[in-house]
Amino acid sequence: MSHGATTPASSNQNAVPMTPGKGLLVLLGVIVVIGSFIALGSALGVKQFWIAFLFLLYWTGVEHAAFDKLLACVAGAVVGLALAWSLSLFPAWFGEKYGMICFGLLILVTVYCQIMGWLPVVVNLATMLFLTVGTIPPIHEHLDYVETFKTLALGFVYFIGLVWIGTLVMAKRATVQQA
Repeated sequence: MSHGATTPASSNQNAVPMTPGKGLLVLLGVIVVIGSFIALGSALGVKQFWIAFLFLLYWTGVEHAAFDKLLACVAGAVVGLALAWSLSLFPAWFGEKYGMICFGLLILVTVYCQIMGWLPVVVNLATMLFLTVGTIPPIHEHLDYVETFKTLALGFVYFIGLVWIGTLVMAKRATVQQA
């Protein structure tokens, strides 16, 4: 948990509240972005959209779309999903008993790394989020992990690209306004 966590109400006490009209415009933008992603994914034959939205929620909601946190967010998402997949792979490779022992040991090592702050680029809160969601039984039992990784990769490209382009546009507007 972040020690300096703030709520939207407390994060910027001097901010002017958004008007209902601006709120509707933002909502329209969200609909276009999400709808476009779903259309693109559908055209490419991917279906596990939730995994890309989970990444988007984590990177933008928790890390505020900070590019200096991006590597850890991407690596954490990939490692967390891979760890969740190992819950299926290890029993298939080593048998039910030894596979579950291997999975349990891997999770213990991962959690210990998280506790100790070791390997923070690959073992972090994003890792734990994707591991947790990926091992929820109703999700895990019906998940095609190859498909899910493809959708996650598409989400990385699409959402990171949109945020990057948006950052460039905002910087250019700020430069023009200062001139």
